[in-house]
Amino acid sequence: MKHYKIIDHEADVGFEIYGKTLEDLYKNAVEALFSLIVEPGERRPEKGKRFDLTDDQGLLIVFLNELLYLWDMEGFIPKDLSLKIERKKLTGTVIGGIYNPSRDTIKREVKAVTYHNFFIEEKDDMLKATVIVDV
Repeated sequence: MKHYKIIDHEADVGFEIYGKTLEDLYKNAVEALFSLIVEPGERRPEKGKRFDLTDDQGLLIVFLNELLYLWDMEGFIPKDLSLKIERKKLTGTVIGGIYNPSRDTIKREVKAVTYHNFFIEEKDDMLKATVIVDV
């Protein structure tokens, strides 16, 4: 089963994400987002980040923007996620490493994860989401 697919969108870039559970969908969204940003070298987990987020409209967008903020401020690259998503609340931990120019390659700048054309749908026991990012 494929986890995500990069899609072109006018002047921006997007991705479709797939998963059997919300937790899988979110993990695959993180993988898709960071596949646009950086080609990480081999690393051991260096740092963990705890999340406790609530949102009525787009919890996935809020979560991805939080990770994008950590990338912008600290060079944090997620590697492993342990998430629990119930209703409109996400709790969990993201473990990863810090960008190192001698080991990692930046692909492009992603400015924000947007609400434009965002949706999550369930079909045939599979979740699918579409996310557009501002580059």
